[in-house]
Amino acid sequence: MSNRDWAPEPDFEVQSITDDESPVRPAPPLEPPAYFSDAESASAPSRSTAPFSSTSDASSSHKGWTAFGVLAGIVILVVVGALASARHWTKVDVAEHKETFRTEAYQTGSYNISNDRVSPCYVGQDWTACINVMVGIYNSACVGVSLTTSGYNLCDGYLAEIDRMKGEGGWGYTVVTLGSWGHLSRLPETSTRQVSNNDYRPAVTHDAVCYLGFLGECK
Repeated sequence: MSNRDWAPEPDFEVQSITDDESPVRPAPPLEPPAYFSDAESASAPSRSTAPFSSTSDASSSHKGWTAFGVLAGIVILVVVGALASARHWTKVDVAEHKETFRTEAYQTGSYNISNDRVSPCYVGQDWTACINVMVGIYNSACVGVSLTTSGYNLCDGYLAEIDRMKGEGGWGYTVVTLGSWGHLSRLPETSTRQVSNNDYRPAVTHDAVCYLGFLGECK
Protein backbone atom coordinates (compact mmCIF):
# COMPACT_ATOMS: atom_id res chain seq x y z
CA MET A 1 0.00 0.00 0.00
CA SER A 2 1.34 3.32 -0.87
CA ASN A 3 1.29 6.40 1.30
CA ARG A 4 -1.32 8.00 -0.98
CA ASP A 5 -3.79 5.19 -0.30
CA TRP A 6 -3.45 5.40 3.47
CA ALA A 7 -5.91 7.31 5.56
CA PRO A 8 -6.39 7.35 9.24
CA GLU A 9 -9.58 5.92 10.52
CA PRO A 10 -11.97 8.47 11.89
CA ASP A 11 -12.96 8.45 15.49
CA PHE A 12 -16.69 9.03 14.63
CA GLU A 13 -19.18 7.33 12.48
CA VAL A 14 -20.25 8.92 9.23
CA GLN A 15 -23.92 8.49 8.62
CA SER A 16 -25.56 9.05 5.27
CA ILE A 17 -28.33 11.63 5.10
CA THR A 18 -31.41 10.88 3.10
CA ASP A 19 -33.55 13.47 1.31
CA ASP A 20 -36.31 13.30 3.93
CA GLU A 21 -33.99 13.87 6.79
CA SER A 22 -31.98 16.75 5.21
CA PRO A 23 -32.27 19.95 7.31
CA VAL A 24 -31.47 22.16 4.30
CA ARG A 25 -33.88 22.30 1.40
CA PRO A 26 -33.24 23.95 -1.89
CA ALA A 27 -35.00 27.39 -2.20
CA PRO A 28 -37.87 27.59 -4.63
CA PRO A 29 -37.30 29.62 -7.76
CA LEU A 30 -37.96 33.36 -7.30
CA GLU A 31 -40.62 35.17 -9.33
CA PRO A 32 -41.02 38.92 -9.74
CA PRO A 33 -43.31 40.38 -7.08
CA ALA A 34 -46.87 40.84 -8.20
CA TYR A 35 -48.17 44.19 -6.95
CA PHE A 36 -51.60 43.55 -8.29
CA SER A 37 -53.44 40.38 -8.90
CA ASP A 38 -54.71 39.65 -12.38
CA ALA A 39 -58.19 40.87 -11.46
CA GLU A 40 -56.86 43.97 -9.79
CA SER A 41 -54.64 44.66 -12.79
CA ALA A 42 -57.61 44.43 -15.13
CA SER A 43 -59.76 46.76 -13.05
CA ALA A 44 -57.05 49.26 -12.15
CA PRO A 45 -57.00 52.37 -14.35
CA SER A 46 -54.07 52.66 -16.60
CA ARG A 47 -51.69 55.43 -15.69
CA SER A 48 -49.50 57.20 -18.14
CA THR A 49 -46.42 58.89 -16.95
CA ALA A 50 -46.03 62.45 -18.29
CA PRO A 51 -42.69 63.04 -19.78
CA PHE A 52 -40.50 65.36 -17.81
CA SER A 53 -39.57 68.64 -19.51
CA SER A 54 -35.97 69.27 -19.93
CA THR A 55 -34.24 72.12 -18.17
CA SER A 56 -33.88 74.04 -21.46
CA ASP A 57 -37.66 73.87 -22.13
CA ALA A 58 -38.45 75.25 -18.69
CA SER A 59 -35.96 78.08 -19.17
CA SER A 60 -37.43 79.01 -22.57
CA SER A 61 -40.96 79.11 -21.12
CA HIS A 62 -39.83 81.35 -18.27
CA LYS A 63 -38.10 83.73 -20.68
CA GLY A 64 -41.23 83.86 -22.86
CA TRP A 65 -43.45 84.84 -19.94
CA THR A 66 -40.93 87.44 -18.83
CA ALA A 67 -40.85 89.03 -22.30
CA PHE A 68 -44.66 89.03 -22.44
CA GLY A 69 -44.85 90.75 -19.06
CA VAL A 70 -42.38 93.43 -20.12
CA LEU A 71 -44.28 94.04 -23.35
CA ALA A 72 -47.60 94.24 -21.50
CA GLY A 73 -46.09 96.75 -19.06
CA ILE A 74 -44.84 98.91 -21.90
CA VAL A 75 -48.26 98.85 -23.57
CA ILE A 76 -49.95 99.86 -20.32
CA LEU A 77 -47.50 102.72 -19.81
CA VAL A 78 -48.08 103.97 -23.36
CA VAL A 79 -51.86 103.83 -22.96
CA VAL A 80 -51.78 105.63 -19.59
CA GLY A 81 -49.40 108.26 -20.97
CA ALA A 82 -51.57 108.81 -24.02
CA LEU A 83 -54.70 109.28 -21.92
CA ALA A 84 -52.88 111.64 -19.56
CA SER A 85 -51.54 113.74 -22.44
CA ALA A 86 -54.83 113.88 -24.38
CA ARG A 87 -55.51 117.41 -25.62
CA HIS A 88 -58.99 118.35 -26.77
CA TRP A 89 -59.42 121.10 -29.34
CA THR A 90 -62.03 122.27 -31.82
CA LYS A 91 -61.26 121.36 -35.41
CA VAL A 92 -62.91 123.43 -38.15
CA ASP A 93 -64.22 121.26 -40.97
CA VAL A 94 -65.94 124.05 -42.94
CA ALA A 95 -64.93 127.67 -42.35
CA GLU A 96 -67.46 130.25 -41.26
CA HIS A 97 -69.08 132.21 -44.09
CA LYS A 98 -69.45 135.79 -42.97
CA GLU A 99 -72.55 137.79 -43.78
CA THR A 100 -72.35 140.00 -46.87
CA PHE A 101 -74.30 143.14 -47.68
CA ARG A 102 -75.52 144.99 -50.72
CA THR A 103 -76.35 148.68 -51.20
CA GLU A 104 -80.03 149.35 -51.71
CA ALA A 105 -81.84 152.59 -52.53
CA TYR A 106 -85.04 153.33 -50.65
CA GLN A 107 -87.51 156.14 -50.03
CA THR A 108 -87.21 157.82 -46.65
CA GLY A 109 -90.85 158.94 -46.53
CA SER A 110 -89.95 162.63 -46.67
CA TYR A 111 -90.18 164.89 -49.69
CA ASN A 112 -87.97 167.44 -51.34
CA ILE A 113 -89.51 170.57 -52.84
CA SER A 114 -88.25 172.21 -55.99
CA ASN A 115 -89.10 175.66 -57.49
CA ASP A 116 -89.04 176.01 -61.29
CA ARG A 117 -88.92 179.81 -61.00
CA VAL A 118 -91.61 180.21 -63.68
CA SER A 119 -94.24 182.51 -62.19
CA PRO A 120 -97.75 181.06 -62.09
CA CYS A 121 -99.09 184.62 -62.56
CA TYR A 122 -98.89 187.00 -65.48
CA VAL A 123 -98.69 190.74 -65.89
CA GLY A 124 -102.10 192.43 -65.66
CA GLN A 125 -103.61 189.55 -63.70
CA ASP A 126 -105.86 190.41 -60.81
CA TRP A 127 -103.77 190.59 -57.68
CA THR A 128 -106.09 188.48 -55.61
CA ALA A 129 -106.34 185.87 -58.38
CA CYS A 130 -102.53 185.60 -58.50
CA ILE A 131 -102.43 185.13 -54.72
CA ASN A 132 -105.05 182.36 -54.94
CA VAL A 133 -103.03 180.51 -57.59
CA MET A 134 -99.93 180.62 -55.40
CA VAL A 135 -101.91 179.44 -52.36
CA GLY A 136 -103.11 176.41 -54.37
CA ILE A 137 -99.55 175.56 -55.41
CA TYR A 138 -98.36 175.81 -51.81
CA ASN A 139 -101.11 173.58 -50.47
CA SER A 140 -100.49 170.97 -53.17
CA ALA A 141 -96.74 170.76 -52.60
CA CYS A 142 -96.12 171.61 -48.96
CA VAL A 143 -99.11 170.60 -46.85
CA GLY A 144 -99.80 167.19 -45.32
CA VAL A 145 -96.44 165.51 -45.91
CA SER A 146 -93.09 165.21 -44.22
CA LEU A 147 -90.60 167.57 -45.74
CA THR A 148 -86.84 167.45 -45.87
CA THR A 149 -84.99 170.36 -44.36
CA SER A 150 -84.42 172.02 -47.73
CA GLY A 151 -88.05 171.36 -48.74
CA TYR A 152 -89.30 172.85 -45.51
CA ASN A 153 -87.22 176.00 -46.01
CA LEU A 154 -88.47 176.39 -49.59
CA CYS A 155 -92.12 176.00 -48.59
CA ASP A 156 -91.62 178.42 -45.71
CA GLY A 157 -90.24 181.01 -48.13
CA TYR A 158 -93.14 180.48 -50.54
CA LEU A 159 -95.68 181.01 -47.75
CA ALA A 160 -93.88 184.17 -46.67
CA GLU A 161 -94.24 185.54 -50.26
CA ILE A 162 -97.95 184.83 -50.20
CA ASP A 163 -98.32 186.65 -46.88
CA ARG A 164 -96.36 189.62 -48.28
CA MET A 165 -98.64 189.84 -51.36
CA LYS A 166 -101.72 189.72 -49.15
CA GLY A 167 -100.38 192.64 -47.10
CA GLU A 168 -99.46 194.80 -50.09
CA GLY A 169 -102.54 194.63 -52.30
CA GLY A 170 -106.22 193.78 -52.43
CA TRP A 171 -109.33 194.12 -54.51
CA GLY A 172 -108.66 196.13 -57.73
CA TYR A 173 -104.89 195.56 -57.77
CA THR A 174 -103.21 193.88 -60.72
CA VAL A 175 -99.90 192.16 -61.25
CA VAL A 176 -97.34 194.51 -62.68
CA THR A 177 -94.10 192.51 -62.37
CA LEU A 178 -93.32 188.83 -61.92
CA GLY A 179 -91.11 187.57 -59.13
CA SER A 180 -88.87 184.50 -58.92
CA TRP A 181 -91.41 182.29 -57.21
CA GLY A 182 -92.78 179.74 -59.65
CA HIS A 183 -94.43 176.34 -59.57
CA LEU A 184 -93.49 173.99 -56.73
CA SER A 185 -92.92 170.27 -57.26
CA ARG A 186 -92.80 167.55 -54.63
CA LEU A 187 -90.32 164.70 -55.02
CA PRO A 188 -89.83 161.73 -52.62
CA GLU A 189 -86.49 161.71 -50.88
CA THR A 190 -84.31 158.65 -51.56
CA SER A 191 -81.32 157.33 -49.70
CA THR A 192 -79.19 154.18 -49.63
CA ARG A 193 -78.69 151.52 -46.99
CA GLN A 194 -76.81 148.29 -46.49
CA VAL A 195 -79.06 145.25 -46.75
CA SER A 196 -78.01 141.78 -45.68
CA ASN A 197 -77.85 139.02 -48.28
CA ASN A 198 -78.81 136.57 -45.52
CA ASP A 199 -75.90 134.35 -46.42
CA TYR A 200 -74.25 133.88 -43.04
CA ARG A 201 -73.31 130.29 -42.32
CA PRO A 202 -71.64 129.22 -39.07
CA ALA A 203 -68.49 127.14 -39.11
CA VAL A 204 -68.84 123.36 -39.06
CA THR A 205 -66.63 121.97 -36.29
CA HIS A 206 -66.09 118.88 -34.21
CA ASP A 207 -64.23 118.03 -31.02
CA ALA A 208 -60.80 116.58 -31.88
CA VAL A 209 -58.37 114.78 -29.56
CA CYS A 210 -54.59 114.60 -29.87
CA TYR A 211 -52.58 111.97 -27.97
CA LEU A 212 -48.87 112.28 -27.20
CA GLY A 213 -48.60 115.18 -29.63
CA PHE A 214 -48.81 113.06 -32.79
CA LEU A 215 -51.57 110.44 -32.42
CA GLY A 216 -55.16 111.16 -33.34
CA GLU A 217 -56.12 114.59 -34.67
CA CYS A 218 -53.29 117.00 -33.91
CA LYS A 219 -52.69 120.56 -35.04
